[in-house]
Amino acid sequence: MKKISIFLGGMLLLFSPSAIAQLNPMGSIYYQNQFLANPAMAGLENNLNLNAALKAQWVGMDGAPRMQYLTADYGLPNNKVGLGALIYNETAGVINRFRATVSYAYHLPLGAQSSYLDFGLSAGVMNENVNISKAQGDLSDDVLNSFNDRRLYLDGDFGMAYRNTNLTLQGALPNLKRLFKRDVIRNVVDRSIYFFAAGYKFTTDKVLSSVEPKLVYRGVQNYNGIFDAGVNFQFLEDKIMFNGVYHSTNSFTGGFGINYQKQFSLLLQYTTNTSKMQNYSNGEFEVGLKYSFKTQ
Repeated sequence: MKKISIFLGGMLLLFSPSAIAQLNPMGSIYYQNQFLANPAMAGLENNLNLNAALKAQWVGMDGAPRMQYLTADYGLPNNKVGLGALIYNETAGVINRFRATVSYAYHLPLGAQSSYLDFGLSAGVMNENVNISKAQGDLSDDVLNSFNDRRLYLDGDFGMAYRNTNLTLQGALPNLKRLFKRDVIRNVVDRSIYFFAAGYKFTTDKVLSSVEPKLVYRGVQNYNGIFDAGVNFQFLEDKIMFNGVYHSTNSFTGGFGINYQKQFSLLLQYTTNTSKMQNYSNGEFEVGLKYSFKTQ
């Protein structure tokens, strides 16, 4: 067998759903940027929100995954329509993954203006390929060529949510293409199949501004469902934030954030390795930024 076949075969095995599914997602999805996981959460406020984050996984391992994203979401003045956009890029060894989508959300008031039923749909393109410049071996190998012959394809997500002043219940179906065309199976990266979350925010008028516990259940194709339990603490009128999330993969995410004048936010997070990776690398680091442009 040619060298490139061995190399790519190893990469495909390493980054198959059964292996990479144990990785934790971008930590921003839990509290700082819920739109990243659910298009129904676009435009919850009458502001233009920009979010960006960089995550380095399996630090210390060659070819370890790197993820970056940039999102924008805006809520129209009528409080009923939200618009959003996402650019996401991931590299893992020689494998690259790129996704770009736009989103539309409708926020239906239920009686009092503080209660809403949210619906969201995103649509865009996805592309996965092998970086030829990083590949080693016979570059004419059929494995390499057939992988890169696949062109970018249309994909999207659907989400719903119920929320009021304190309670948020939500669910999402990402990667809708797999539901309608199952003949294209891509095993390079984990494939999320559903996302459910429930959170309740307790507010006070003291030094501790709020406490928000949250439960999340994530389905991953060809792997056991992953359960997350987290809590977010905000202090001094939401100027300082501490949060922690336990993952059923036997890993833990801890985060610290600051919020300046309720416009600029910085979030730093560290995630310990899953139980099967703790002897090989140093965990995962994430830096997230958010800026809100006031429109009123």
